[in-house]
Amino acid sequence: MITILADTSALISLEIKGLVGLASKFVRFIIPTAVYEELGDIARFEDVHGRSATDLLGLVGSGVITVKSASAMPEHLKNIDTGEAEILSLVTSCNCDYIITDDVRALPYMRSVAEVKVLTSAFVIRLLYDTGSLSREDALNSVKEIAISRDWYGGVLEIIAYKYFNDES
Repeated sequence: MITILADTSALISLEIKGLVGLASKFVRFIIPTAVYEELGDIARFEDVHGRSATDLLGLVGSGVITVKSASAMPEHLKNIDTGEAEILSLVTSCNCDYIITDDVRALPYMRSVAEVKVLTSAFVIRLLYDTGSLSREDALNSVKEIAISRDWYGGVLEIIAYKYFNDES
């Protein structure tokens, strides 16, 4: 089982298609307190993101997602939001394998300072494909539907997402 520290944006993306629970067979998801609080704020909205956040809070309640407390380092807060900064603080103590974020502003900074690979939510979709949990068609449809819901069309996240499926490795 791999351990992933996830930010709000990546979890919302995955849960649009209900993939976090499915991935929990292979992934231990950890979030910092700030991400948990952001999910609570988003859950108040009656849209696709609010429904995803509500579902994610349920996954926290059932133990699929673990919440850990961390203090954000001030030097990180100059460049990224609190949730992402707390993730960087948790990397060592949680012994995580990866960080996932769909925050295009935070991604380059996190990649430059993190002690582990920083990827996007599409990594988890590819993992589900590689493990046989999703067919290639279902995985690509998930990317497409998430791209529509998250307004990724033509953007960097859509390009990155499809790169995970450019080969059959």
